Amino acid sequence: MKHKILRIEEQLYGCEEPPADQPILVDVVLEGADGARRVLPYPDEALRRGGMEEGDSVELADGILRKV
Repeated sequence: MKHKILRIEEQLYGCEEPPADQPILVDVVLEGADGARRVLPYPDEALRRGGMEEGDSVELADGILRKV
């Protein structure tokens, strides 16, 4: 399904860092073609590797985002 990235927000970890074996997650606010919005916790590194930024169009399939 095709979406637009509206915002990418850092998750608040407080004064504790996540365990070393866990990825740093961000909240990705997506808007679908039907106007529905959802928030998807997603690994920050995966967004960077995929070159995805706010305003980009992406496809979401099986929990994985891909830039289109």
